[in-house]
Amino acid sequence: MDFQINKNIINMGSLEVITGSMFSGKSEELIRRLRRAKYAKQKIVVFSPSIDNRYGEKGIYSHGNESLEAYSVNSVNQMEEIMTENIDAQVIGIDEVQFLGEDVVKFCKKYVEYGKRIIVAGLDMSFRAEPYHPVPELMSISDRVDKLNAICTVCGKPAYASQRLINGEPAYYDDPLVMVGASENYEARCRRHHIVKYKKEEKGKILFIIGTEINVGKEEVEKNYRENIFKDKKCETLVIKSRINEFEENKSLVSTVDFSLIDLRNKIEKAVNENDYVFIRIIGGLLLPLEGYYSILDFICEYRKKSEIVIVSKNKKGLLNQVLLTVDLLKKSDLNIEKIIYKNGAEEKEYEEVIQEIKDITHLKYEIIN
Repeated sequence: MDFQINKNIINMGSLEVITGSMFSGKSEELIRRLRRAKYAKQKIVVFSPSIDNRYGEKGIYSHGNESLEAYSVNSVNQMEEIMTENIDAQVIGIDEVQFLGEDVVKFCKKYVEYGKRIIVAGLDMSFRAEPYHPVPELMSISDRVDKLNAICTVCGKPAYASQRLINGEPAYYDDPLVMVGASENYEARCRRHHIVKYKKEEKGKILFIIGTEINVGKEEVEKNYRENIFKDKKCETLVIKSRINEFEENKSLVSTVDFSLIDLRNKIEKAVNENDYVFIRIIGGLLLPLEGYYSILDFICEYRKKSEIVIVSKNKKGLLNQVLLTVDLLKKSDLNIEKIIYKNGAEEKEYEEVIQEIKDITHLKYEIIN
């Protein structure tokens, strides 16, 4: 009785899934596990889709130059034929499993029931940052899932998805899922820096206008943008006051209403769909609450991937600390700063050397206006 139970446990199969973005070490980890099985005198069979021949054929290859001999296949039917000649295999490895279609799920389930240990590696998401089937299905029926992280090539944080670049530019959503022989390359990117472009851009661009103190001239800066930079574009202005729950539109259509955070999001969505540019002028401190404990800065961060920030400061003596503190807060929040604008007024102007020093420290372009 005891002997029969132990034998069943030994013959029980398993499915292991190694996933993550490109450059996260999936193939390297697959090779490591398969080599350990070989060292243990277990018979292994390894498959690699023939479509993936970036580093060679008849093998699986990691970006770190690790490799292991494998059968190059273009279908699950081919894999089944090879398995008829390797019925005594104990471990089955499959690299780039996302290229083998839905039939590979049935293949894995079948050979797990036959008592095989199956280890697969593949992308869980496409360049669109959407599930890359059939990997999610394999993850759901697996005994073990290891999701590995690459490093974002832009900021160094843990990567989220693979960024497809064509001639150095982010690919369009409508581009084919697999582009064999295209002039493309990939980078690992975090959520913040992963970009998918759309051929039909439906939304306008958001420009937050932020001052380092009160009455710095944000309206004048915005007027300059409208008249000189975006003069042929359709623009709208939204004003957010951080200290009270009020929301105002531009002076051509003034309305003041009580709003919730959801209402504000809806107003901004409507504005960006109807305009080329939407100015969002911030009145009050960035850290003051907008709703509950949710601050203006928290709200701006919701739009970090589709907005830029213009910092406006009075051109006066002693501006160095105010400007640097504002820039530091925005940069630590991973926001895009377009430029710093210094507005001349009645105060004594800051030395040009100080403004240049701010540029050297922040690496941001600047402009001085009257």
